[in-house]
Amino acid sequence: MTRLVHLLLAVSVAASTFTVGLVGLVGLSATSAGAAEVGLESQFVTFMNARRTAAGQSPLALNAALFDVARAWTDHLVATNTLADDAGVASAVPAGWARVGENTGAGSSLSQVDDSFWQSPVHRSNILGDYDAVGVGVDRRADGTVFATAVFVKWQPGTPAASYSCPGARSGAAPSIATATGYELLGAGGVAAAFGNAPSLGSVGGRPGAAAIAATRSGRGYWVLDSQGGVAAFGDAQYFGSGGTGGGAIDAVDLKPTPSGDGYWILARDGSVFAFGSARSFGSLPAIHVGNEAIKLLPTPTGGGYWILGSDGGVFSFGDAAFHGSVPGLGIHDPSVAVAATPTGDGYWILGADGGIFSFGDAAFHGSVPGLGCRGIGVELAPTRDGGGYYVLSMDGRVFAFGDAPALGQPPTAGTAAVDLGVVAF
Repeated sequence: MTRLVHLLLAVSVAASTFTVGLVGLVGLSATSAGAAEVGLESQFVTFMNARRTAAGQSPLALNAALFDVARAWTDHLVATNTLADDAGVASAVPAGWARVGENTGAGSSLSQVDDSFWQSPVHRSNILGDYDAVGVGVDRRADGTVFATAVFVKWQPGTPAASYSCPGARSGAAPSIATATGYELLGAGGVAAAFGNAPSLGSVGGRPGAAAIAATRSGRGYWVLDSQGGVAAFGDAQYFGSGGTGGGAIDAVDLKPTPSGDGYWILARDGSVFAFGSARSFGSLPAIHVGNEAIKLLPTPTGGGYWILGSDGGVFSFGDAAFHGSVPGLGIHDPSVAVAATPTGDGYWILGADGGIFSFGDAAFHGSVPGLGCRGIGVELAPTRDGGGYYVLSMDGRVFAFGDAPALGQPPTAGTAAVDLGVVAF
């Protein structure tokens, strides 16, 4: 079978002037289109902003509209099994831009794509260019090849699209501090930022890209999972093991503790589940011959089962987890990024990539990011203790509070690449 060995394309756009550079095109193998890889997208932004910071440049703000453009083009490349520039990128971005640039590429890993961009003068000039904002789209082909698109924009002064804030009042009932006293926001670089009464106990900088954070039952500790399955424990969080069978590296996407806190599950992208401590394995996607890309694992309140969420919004139930519905079952085919259960376990919410919320079973709808008139880049959904509200985390670090969830703070700038949110309630 032929496969892509090295393929990169850079497009720099200034007004209506295009400069194109193409390096190495080798045969392509069979493909299947998928949804955006949100965790890889956060890492991609972190790579670029780290390079800009090291060069004395300001980090790029994340812009939801630019993510739409970049994701659409990456999906096109994967679906058509090609790699080419988007000749219509300048017309696809919101009005009010002064300069637009685009990098597209593919490789065996996101790190390889990023390194290749950096070694290419044309790509590097976009990464370090005079831009204000970025949107990215990352996806994988069936053989594991990573496709990535980055769209860069410099806004004209006063352009509404350049604003970090968004209109809209908070939704739902009056917030109650009893439902959530704090939360930990995990960045793609492994830095955990604490808000409210959540403790600041440490970070995991220098390890592979961060994938997930989970607070202990007491709220006085947390676990951080990296993208290879490594686990770091802080505060009163106990370490029970890392990786897959035998502790080897895996393509990890999520970690969830048992209700007792005496163990945890690690979910791999192929839907494999690894149980540590008191956690029991109730099944996996490969075991039932399902080839969906897994993105989140959600334990039931009893710990006697779990749900696995696929990137298409499909829900798979194991143990005592009851199936209450799925996004494809609604006739909707937008990518999903997170799932959260009600306190009873008789329902759950699913978060879409745009910050939209889908409610199933006894899960009450408390509002959504689009319902506030905002554009979000959905990453995580975290309910309050009583299920009367929830938080939506956007990749740019914004935390939207709904229902009885108290707003407890968020990063002061738009340059954060966030990957997860752990709510503390005690």
